[in-house]
Amino acid sequence: MSDQLIVGRARELAQLRRAIDRAPGAQPNVVLHGDPGVGKTVLLNEGIAYARRQGMRVIGGSGFESEAQLAFAGLHQLFAPIMEYVDRIEPFHQDVLRRVLGLADGPAPDRLAISVASLAAVAAMAEDGPVLIAVEDAHWVDVPTREVMMFILLRLSRWDLRAIFARRPLTASERVTPGINTIEVGPLPDTEAGELLDLLHPGLPPAVRGRVLDDAAGNPLALAELPAALGTDAATPMEMLPSGTSVRTRLEEGFAGRALTLPDEVRAALLVTALDGDGLENTARPVALTAADVLEIERLGLVTRDSTPSGIRFRHPLVRSAITGTASPDELRTAHTRLADRYRTDPERRIWHLAAAAVEPDETVAAEIEAAARAIGVRGGSGLAVAALGKAADLTPDPADTARRLQLAAEYAGESGQMDLAAGLLDRAKQTGSDPGHVLQGQTTRARILLLRDGDLVAARTILGRLPDDGGSALDRALLTRVTTASYLEDPDCWADLERFLATREPDDGDLVRITSEALRPVLPPVAGQAERLRRAFATLSDQAPPGHVAELCRAATWLDTLHEHRAHLHALIDQESGRGAVTHAASGYWFAAHERFLAGQWDEAETAATSGLDLSIRHGLELLAHDLRLALGWIAAGRGDEETAREYSRTVERWAGPREAGLHLTLSARNLALAALSASDYETAYHYCVQVTPPGDFPGDVAYAPWLVLDLVDAAVHTGRVAEAKAHLRAAEDAGAGKRTARLRLHLAAAHAMTADGPDEAVAHFRTALSLPQIERWPFDHARVRLAFGEHHRRNHQPGDARPELRRAADIFARIGATAWQQRAEQELRAAGVTVAPRQHRPAPAAAATGVPGLTAQQLEVAELAASGLTNKEIGERLYLSPRTVSAHLYRIFPKLGITSRAALRDALATVTDAT
Repeated sequence: MSDQLIVGRARELAQLRRAIDRAPGAQPNVVLHGDPGVGKTVLLNEGIAYARRQGMRVIGGSGFESEAQLAFAGLHQLFAPIMEYVDRIEPFHQDVLRRVLGLADGPAPDRLAISVASLAAVAAMAEDGPVLIAVEDAHWVDVPTREVMMFILLRLSRWDLRAIFARRPLTASERVTPGINTIEVGPLPDTEAGELLDLLHPGLPPAVRGRVLDDAAGNPLALAELPAALGTDAATPMEMLPSGTSVRTRLEEGFAGRALTLPDEVRAALLVTALDGDGLENTARPVALTAADVLEIERLGLVTRDSTPSGIRFRHPLVRSAITGTASPDELRTAHTRLADRYRTDPERRIWHLAAAAVEPDETVAAEIEAAARAIGVRGGSGLAVAALGKAADLTPDPADTARRLQLAAEYAGESGQMDLAAGLLDRAKQTGSDPGHVLQGQTTRARILLLRDGDLVAARTILGRLPDDGGSALDRALLTRVTTASYLEDPDCWADLERFLATREPDDGDLVRITSEALRPVLPPVAGQAERLRRAFATLSDQAPPGHVAELCRAATWLDTLHEHRAHLHALIDQESGRGAVTHAASGYWFAAHERFLAGQWDEAETAATSGLDLSIRHGLELLAHDLRLALGWIAAGRGDEETAREYSRTVERWAGPREAGLHLTLSARNLALAALSASDYETAYHYCVQVTPPGDFPGDVAYAPWLVLDLVDAAVHTGRVAEAKAHLRAAEDAGAGKRTARLRLHLAAAHAMTADGPDEAVAHFRTALSLPQIERWPFDHARVRLAFGEHHRRNHQPGDARPELRRAADIFARIGATAWQQRAEQELRAAGVTVAPRQHRPAPAAAATGVPGLTAQQLEVAELAASGLTNKEIGERLYLSPRTVSAHLYRIFPKLGITSRAALRDALATVTDAT
């Protein structure tokens, strides 16, 4: 549309053009928002036309209400026309996009991988020239695609890209992400409204003109359509509508009046397309309209010609609602029945139309919807499964089956992080069925809500205090929840009750409850063959294994120090975050990943995983998991020697965990504080925190983590002259069989023996035993600590020649993993051993090869650039979805890598290293 027919929008047009031109100081993105008919589409189309006049390619599409619950439907619309550019990107990114678009087999990739691959594809397109991404009705774009688009919007500036989105008005509760340029498109002022009306409808009688201006209230679409509604074609004269009727209702009535003049068979065809989302525009789903039909509905102003595959589309979203609103219930059911038949091979679409077509409860339909919901849930789409099961329950004639489906819906709602919805579904089902299995299923879901949302461990234990002797899979799920609760409570009575119950079960090496219980319980010595049984359980997992089953096995592997063997399953859990999936298991997956990456010495990756999991947990109100992840971040900070950050995380956790009797959280907080003190060579403080958990010489039967604190306690005790206490504690650990639990603990105990040895020769023998254990390189931080202690031992015994290789190896490992305080300690020992230690050149991290700034990962570079631009930590965090504390931790590590000590020097430092590379 030319500027002559765009009246009163000079400011909006100027802002659009500045964004498209990438003018200095302008954001390369614009989100237009406002009421229906206010002119967002006209502005969007003018932006598209302007971009094309500048020689730009335009990609994008439109959101459709019918596809709002189809994960990545919007992404498919974005990339389907430009697949040739997908072929240009890295093979890994190609595979990610092809899988998520349904063009290749394989599990759904995780959200970050999809976002990065999508950005790579549009960036590849931008290599051929400037690109505009334009999306209409963005509020109807499915949630997973919206997350990807937000990722891209915040990163447009590095490539020749810009974006314009149009959407419904922002609500008061919606938070605008920093970096997103929103323009509210409001009503036209009176003068401009009159000018537009005169252009569109010249010669209106003064009384009609005044009435239209009053009723339209500056809404351009109303100015265009109300004159016809006031005429003889209107189904309902405007004066018959209530005086307070909204402009939307008045417009809808106008469209409805025109639709009612069409023959029944044409209205029926239009109704099917209106319910089918983009059926009118998509030639892959043709509608039963002749060319003459199309001409007639175009004459009535219900459709318009454009560049969609079929060449036509509904004139406005209100046309859809007008068509559906004028249909009778029987006509709606008939249309939904036709659509259900159309989608027999697409269960995710079919079930919604089946439900809408049902007149009364129908077990056949309910069963089909349940089957589709279960399939969706197994693939990780727990959020979508909830809505489907709710429909199935509504259509179920038998009360017992209704209760069962509501219980299952509540279970999936809990998995998808919708805890309040889950509680509401349980309330609905509470009085419906009497089957013990159904009751137990509901009790377990309620206990998990209290556990995950509120951290109410005592209430969760109480709810599951008495269990039936036989309850099938429902009983297993209840027992697994009790195992988790007992682990967090560190309550010996809770474990004893659980053990008595498990003793009545038939022995079965594949019993998930037994595998998990044996791994998590604090009893020593451990049950023989635990790790092997766990490996067999992982090996026999089917592709259809529920995410919760995988999560329990990963939890067991964490406590057996074997999680590194099962990374593929761990990543599959994280993949469940995409869209409306099993987010509670995904959040656990991030915690498992952070733990495993920490032990593997990949601390930047560990921090990324923990931060992602924390943000996910906070968004969904998963307080228990949020504090797990805060502890993981505190552990990383402690290892790096960032005492203040470690203390901040511990203070937060302890304030929350204390009133809830969350013993495991308090234990892990003490572990972090002890490690932070050891990193600072503050052995007295480290000893204080260690003995809070496990007194020297004693292994409490309710603290499962006690074996992993042996090395820290012995190290702190020896350095503070408490050698007798160190020996007593080591002896207690050996008597309890702690070394039989995991290979990593065998390394810890061997090192502790060396530290407490009676003479130099005995100490050397024990150090060599520790360092000769198989695959100790799997735990680089532990490995480097042993070598550092060995080197210190040699130097104290006046053997600098023997000390140097151990200290040098330790310093190299500490430097590689980012244990800065430990690296400095090793280098100090090297200097004392007569070695000149040159300043290290920080090597780029593998993940940061493309940053062009040596030593900085991609995320660190992004943080540095935003900080250099003047943004605060809070503003940076909001833009990158990080907490301010994580931003601070990034800057803490960035400064020494760039050779600076303050934020003020960032801009010059970045410019210098960029020029150098």
